[in-house]
Amino acid sequence: MILSPQEVRQKVIKRIGLIKLLAFLLIITTAMVIVLAIPGMLGAFILAFVITFVFKPFVSFFERKGLSTTWAVSIPFLVSSVLVAGSVTLLLPILVQQISTLQAEVPKYISQVSDMTKAKSLTINTVLSQFTDIDIAEQVMSYVQKSSTEFLTTLPNAISLALSTLILAPFFAFFMLSDGRMFSKKLLAFVPNNLFELALNLHFQINRQMGGFIRARILESALVGGIVWIGFLIIGFPYAAFLALLAGVTNIIPYIGPIIGAAPAIVIAFANGYSALMIGIVIAIYVLAQVLDMLLVIPLVVAKIVNLHAVTVVVVIIIGGQIMGILGMIISIPVASIIKLIFTEFYNHIVDFRS
Repeated sequence: MILSPQEVRQKVIKRIGLIKLLAFLLIITTAMVIVLAIPGMLGAFILAFVITFVFKPFVSFFERKGLSTTWAVSIPFLVSSVLVAGSVTLLLPILVQQISTLQAEVPKYISQVSDMTKAKSLTINTVLSQFTDIDIAEQVMSYVQKSSTEFLTTLPNAISLALSTLILAPFFAFFMLSDGRMFSKKLLAFVPNNLFELALNLHFQINRQMGGFIRARILESALVGGIVWIGFLIIGFPYAAFLALLAGVTNIIPYIGPIIGAAPAIVIAFANGYSALMIGIVIAIYVLAQVLDMLLVIPLVVAKIVNLHAVTVVVVIIIGGQIMGILGMIISIPVASIIKLIFTEFYNHIVDFRS
């Protein structure tokens, strides 16, 4: 059967479109494999994306004012470097002193927690002895000692990995901001013509959604950490700066993060023999921080951005935790939001195409 010139042209266009689509998928897959295969690379890229989305509004503002891309990107980095240097100069001595003091006090706290656990476990073991012969105090202390040993063993590697991440992330972020548009254009050039508009729309929506989500999460952490710090300074609680920083950082972890952040302060309060009123105030400070977060930031900002059902959020956090641990829990919500967005846009594209 002899094909007409028009039919031949259509077949060539389809073949080129298929080749471009396969090339696009190959590039994305190769990039993902490289990022996941090299230790620390995933963390560096995630932090680079965070920096990129935080700085992007400022870069766009300076570009609208007529500055070149290089200067528009450089100014936020220079200003943030000055602010970070100033913050480190003011806060680092306080944090180092508090961490050093806390490190020296850890054996005392472990011993006191052990004594408290043994005292409480006598009652618990009496009740449980009818069903099992497990010693609660022994199990708790075994877990604490094992966790402490693992923490001290992995600490040097964790510090080395964190330092390499902190060095690589700003480097990647600078080039994402300066060359991101050019790279996006070259990558979108591989998309077939019939999917180009869909890909362009997805690129815009993902950027907008992720930018809003990251900025909202940073706002959450700053709010929680700030309230804890101010509250502890008012009541004179020890290690206020370190515990506030810990509360802000762990708040990024969905659901269990606030519990992890509050646990050390509660243990310290019990171990130091504080009154029930003082312990209640410590707990109330953390509860106040979470209540304000849930009333102000989550419903007004985060919920509107991710647009995920509460059950879906719980499921994807569990899946993320099983696959990649704490990092998986942190990135599970934005990843699920992106996947939902992609499937929704593809579904609408297919429906519109058929109609």
